[in-house]
Amino acid sequence: MTANVGIKECHIQNYPVDIVYLWCDASDKVWRDKKNNELKKYGKVLDKDSISECRFIQNDELKYSLRSLEKFAPWINNIFIVTDNQIPQWLDTSNPKIHIVDHREILPPEYLPTFNASAIEAAIHKIPGLSEHFLFANDDMFFGNFVTKDFFFNSNGLPIFRFAGRRIVNKKYKHLYGYMISQAYNLVRNKLGESVPYFPHHNIDAYRKSDIEKCYAEFQKGFENTASQKFREPDCIQRSIYEYWSIAKGFGEFRILGGFSDKLSRIFTKTSPDSMVIELKKGKLKQIKKLRPYLFCLNDSLRTNDEDRMAMKYFLEKSFSMPSSFEKKPEKSTEVCVCYHKEFPIIKNEILTPIQVGAALSDKNLGILKDNTKDNISLKNPYYCELTALYWLWKNSDADYKGLMHYRRLLDLSCSDVRWYNKFPDNIAEKLCLNNDKINSILADYDIILPMKRIIPQSSSIYNYYKKRHYISDLDRILEIIKEKTPQIYDTAIHVLKDTKEIYLYNIFISSKEFLDEYASWLFDILGILESEIQSEIGKREVFQQRVYGFLAERLLTVYVAYKQTLGLKIKEVPTVYCETNKKRYDIFQLRTKIYRVITKLGIRKEHWREQYGV
Repeated sequence: MTANVGIKECHIQNYPVDIVYLWCDASDKVWRDKKNNELKKYGKVLDKDSISECRFIQNDELKYSLRSLEKFAPWINNIFIVTDNQIPQWLDTSNPKIHIVDHREILPPEYLPTFNASAIEAAIHKIPGLSEHFLFANDDMFFGNFVTKDFFFNSNGLPIFRFAGRRIVNKKYKHLYGYMISQAYNLVRNKLGESVPYFPHHNIDAYRKSDIEKCYAEFQKGFENTASQKFREPDCIQRSIYEYWSIAKGFGEFRILGGFSDKLSRIFTKTSPDSMVIELKKGKLKQIKKLRPYLFCLNDSLRTNDEDRMAMKYFLEKSFSMPSSFEKKPEKSTEVCVCYHKEFPIIKNEILTPIQVGAALSDKNLGILKDNTKDNISLKNPYYCELTALYWLWKNSDADYKGLMHYRRLLDLSCSDVRWYNKFPDNIAEKLCLNNDKINSILADYDIILPMKRIIPQSSSIYNYYKKRHYISDLDRILEIIKEKTPQIYDTAIHVLKDTKEIYLYNIFISSKEFLDEYASWLFDILGILESEIQSEIGKREVFQQRVYGFLAERLLTVYVAYKQTLGLKIKEVPTVYCETNKKRYDIFQLRTKIYRVITKLGIRKEHWREQYGV
């Protein structure tokens, strides 16, 4: 369905293509005050869809959209972000591709401030330096698969417009969006004749600037009226008019998506859909993962809630886990100690420091940092386990972010679906996004990265499970010490240990230096008191039970995090990836993991891990 305009074909499409985003931060008090002031003096009732929070709320969608762009459409030239005197905190404006465009640069001062997306869209062709060929996107639109320039422009350099399978019918639409679309279509049809009687696909679109300028001139009065209105109203001209006008004039190609022939073609060719738009609801996100569309939009609506938005952010973080070059470079240093006690392939990079625990008691030399250097408690390793590395990190590292992991248990910052490896590949740190950029990106929004909680099915509480497995007198005394030393934490400790059955295992986490230092000071003080009381009889226990302080620390980390959450601590839980070198055991664990996923989804068995949002 291509227009025949007699233009010489551009077999070599060497023209640049830019992209334009609209963005605002509704959490900004200055912006909110401006919006509320305009609403007070507006003097009439406005449609909820025009003024509700879902029209303006941002949840870092732009960050992930730019990550998707760099991953799937790196050929895009300049990136113009149109805002109202705002800049995303994480954005690196020194990147030569990034250009911030204030509303004042494209709209007359008498029309500002504006909270009307249609008004801004009526002026995008006025952006200084914008190329003839460009794409337009809202910040909730993403690239979901590799695309080339000819996905958006044909061989003549004309834009390819995509429409949904929903027809525009001859009726008065009650919903504001439907009303504005039908009005844009009818304006073109009444003036130029038939165009494409379908709703646009509401996703990333391609345009030519010269076409928009001509369309603007043809409907100038209506566009000026649109630009003057501070909020969207029924008589505003919607951006889709550019598409209907271009097709009526023969300046573009169109495709109808979602129809029977389109779906049938995709079934036989096993191809991904060009475009998908879903209402932002937690349960619908799996559609994107399953179909892998080339473009997708997560449309916040009046029915979207905060849980849906949290699920979306988790989904986007998993889909686009690597920070892009458009984000500020890390300003904080990271050191994560990875504990080793025997020969095993060493995992090391700029942030991962392999450390030999219990080195003071071993003749082995693993060729890595030892926990018996500087200020240390290496001699206590049989009882404190990986905590000897935690102590070393606390006392001897000055990194801004610090953390602990095990050589066979690693935090997966990419949130992938893989849980077991028979052998870690050489690039495992890269696969799991264990790098400074990623940790800085996460800890810009959170205070601590933790493994997903283990849900104990065998017992009614953490306390009762400890009673089955270990010496409950140790945990009872720990509670007494907490009450004596830090009574403000005691109630939380009782609640967590006796009323819940979710626990952070392995004593592994990554956090700010401040959190780790405070936690370690509290932890080792409490354990030290217990040690002075019971250590003389610990040697009489079997070897497994001698690891008492390591076992207790898992419970204490869970308690401390819960207490800090009451004070505003923001946590990020990620999956844990395991390595099992015994092939037979590895195969069994793999099979068990697959079965576990199936039977928990079917509701046959309760979950053992708090794997949020279907990860």
